[in-house]
Amino acid sequence: MLAVGITGALAYRVAGHSTLSELALYDGGIALALTAALWGWRLAERGERQFPRAVALSLTAFLVGELIWWWYGVQGQDPFPSVGDGVVLMAYIPLAFAAWSLSVRGQTERDRAIWLDSGVLTVAAGLVIWSVVMEPHVADPSESWIAKTVSLGYPLADLLVIGLVLRLILGGTTFSLQVALFSAGVATTLAADLVFAYQDLNDTSTPASFVDAAWVVGYVLIGTAALAPSRPHPSIPPAPAGRARLVGVLAALFAPLAVLLVELKQAHLVGLGTATFALAAVAVITVLVSSRLWDLHGRALRVEQRRSADRLAALIHHSTDAILLLDSEGRLTFASPAFSSLTGADTPDLTYGDSFPDWFLDDRDAVERRLVDLVGTRPGTVVQIEGRLRHLDGRGVHVEGTACNLLDDHSVGSIVVTIRDDTARRELEAQLERRAFHDELTGLPNRALFVDRLQHALDRTARREVRGVAVVFIDLDDFKAVNDGRGHSMGDSLLREVADRLRACFRPGDTVARLGGDEFSILLEDITTTEEAVQLTTRALEVLRLPLTIADLTIGVVASAGVAMATDQSTVETLLRDADTAMYGAKRERKGRAMLFDDSLRLIAQRRLELKIELPEALRDGQFRIEYQPIYDIAARRLRGLEALLRWDHPTRGPVPPLEFVPAAEETGYITEMGRWVLEQATTEAAAWNRASENPITVSVNVSAVQLNQPGFVESVRRALERVGLPGELLTLELTESVLVEHGTIDSVLTGLRAVGVGIAIDDFGTGFSSLSYLQRLPVTSVKIDRSFVSRFGDGNADSLVRTILTVAETLSLTTVAEGVETEEQLDRLAALDCSLAQGFLLGRPLRPDQVHELVARPAVPRLA
Repeated sequence: MLAVGITGALAYRVAGHSTLSELALYDGGIALALTAALWGWRLAERGERQFPRAVALSLTAFLVGELIWWWYGVQGQDPFPSVGDGVVLMAYIPLAFAAWSLSVRGQTERDRAIWLDSGVLTVAAGLVIWSVVMEPHVADPSESWIAKTVSLGYPLADLLVIGLVLRLILGGTTFSLQVALFSAGVATTLAADLVFAYQDLNDTSTPASFVDAAWVVGYVLIGTAALAPSRPHPSIPPAPAGRARLVGVLAALFAPLAVLLVELKQAHLVGLGTATFALAAVAVITVLVSSRLWDLHGRALRVEQRRSADRLAALIHHSTDAILLLDSEGRLTFASPAFSSLTGADTPDLTYGDSFPDWFLDDRDAVERRLVDLVGTRPGTVVQIEGRLRHLDGRGVHVEGTACNLLDDHSVGSIVVTIRDDTARRELEAQLERRAFHDELTGLPNRALFVDRLQHALDRTARREVRGVAVVFIDLDDFKAVNDGRGHSMGDSLLREVADRLRACFRPGDTVARLGGDEFSILLEDITTTEEAVQLTTRALEVLRLPLTIADLTIGVVASAGVAMATDQSTVETLLRDADTAMYGAKRERKGRAMLFDDSLRLIAQRRLELKIELPEALRDGQFRIEYQPIYDIAARRLRGLEALLRWDHPTRGPVPPLEFVPAAEETGYITEMGRWVLEQATTEAAAWNRASENPITVSVNVSAVQLNQPGFVESVRRALERVGLPGELLTLELTESVLVEHGTIDSVLTGLRAVGVGIAIDDFGTGFSSLSYLQRLPVTSVKIDRSFVSRFGDGNADSLVRTILTVAETLSLTTVAEGVETEEQLDRLAALDCSLAQGFLLGRPLRPDQVHELVARPAVPRLA
């Protein structure tokens, strides 16, 4: 655009004035500038369109005015003033607005001094313009008042834009390419205006002169400014600093003196008279005042520098992060007081010149290598520093931080190291990492770790590194009676004893895990025969039957077990399924025994197959329904939302548990259709409840991994919300931790859901792979604390873990929902720990939709009891 526009302007100058050249080259240049502005308007982001829009409006007016003048020329007329003059004068209004939009863009506060400085320079420029251009028009008696008004309008409009451009130039710390092009274009255009006005006064203006070429170049610069990036450009110099700006302002004070001197000379009053001496006195006083202002400005700068230095020193002194300066050899030259708390050494007693890597224990060599490599890098390069810092009491303090190469910075001349104590974070991550792979109650590996080890064992079997692999499922018989009769604390103690006995029963290389509840699993590796696996399992069941005493109760634990041997076609899923099927077969046949999986046990799986077959009919016949469990705000004791729970009322079998039909639906793919129906039903009813409620009520819907991986899932959620008019903020989709761990490709899906406004909750948090990594990586909005933690309140470990989860959630700005609240004591403990929301039988059992309508329609907030 610039190249074509400037070439056209020069071509007009060379070709000379004619009707065709003026239209093609002069007006064509303005049209080219308008095209650039319109293009920039189209490409600009929504919040950046004010400037290109104003530029386009201004150039449109300029082009229309020039075309009107061209038409007058074609008709052989040259009226003044004309309609073209009025249109061109109107063009200065959006041009001024464009300068204004740039001058205030990105300013966090309005600097009064900048406005004053630009005002001084504008007044000085106005005085010069008045004396050179405006006064002759005012003094000309031959011009009419309309002609004088239009003649004065041009320099006045120029003066307005000059003031705004000066404000733009003086106001920023850096120039963008957009600001540079616009300022250059305005300056070129205004300079051409003033030169033309001066030539017009002296009747020396000619068509197709350099003034006309300058106008076209100015218009093209202004138009292309709309296409240029608005971000600061490294190749453009910064705006004038305080000293330079002051010089310009002080220089402007001499403009009135220069104008007076010219007027006195024209009036022949320069000489040994009072007027001359008065003018000289004013000049001397102006010089003295300027010198005084210069001194005051320098003093203010020095005060500000001292204040900044004091502020920086205070920040360093009170910072909890240790700030160190090292020379190029890694020797310590400065240490902030925070370094004393990390090492136990008093800052005054530090031996400066000692090697900084020597303060580290086993990480010394790694830190030294990083510092050596840093010295050879470009200035400003930053590397990570971490390791165990040696404390004077002999312990190691985990630290992390950065080292920045500022050796070439004349004001620093050092490697700047910033480190902080990382012990608390590491301990928290270690605790959560252990929770990710171990059961909190028994200390055994959990399902995630068991599945991982099972996969490794199958891989080793495929490579013939081990002889055979077997999986054992053990479930305690009638364990519920212990929980119901003697309480959950007794049940927990029993589970810990069972875990200890199982560890002792199996070989050191076997993996004993607790999958949840009273269900344990064992991975047997290097098994030669099925008889060996059954013998080991039977011996474990016999050991469990031996009497054990817990508190005042002496019992023998009866358990049933299922054993499945791996084959060449076995996978993790099939082995777990077969062992589970064998275990339930043992329970049905006779409790307290071990059963080896064989084909006869496949009848048990037949029920699951029948469920899969009957699912389509159940969907068509409307056998599914939804119940809603209330979720309450603990602090406000107010209804905040409801969780949608899917139920299947089978016509012959009666209620089918979700644990049976949900896996069947996921395996067959019908979970997608079921999930779509639940989502549409829940959002429809939630929209109706919110219309009847004074307070917003959210609805939570469980989502499986199969649904998340369906193409167009985000779009289907968005359409469901739009159809019923439910805001996305009132819908929460609940996912289990296993979905987040086992399906790492759902990041984009969750991000898309958050863009719609839908909340993302992690269900049963703490029972699976509880990791800070996916809490930080994925757009999660809330976590649901598993009922197993709530039920064990009073146990120090449970209280600590719930407190840790709440702390992590608060740190990451996540909402917390406690599940399974059944007693007032549990609710009080959650309130004391600042848990946000809760649900459970104490607060409300699952309700039918009509019961929810009654709950929402109540005028008073229901009392929780």
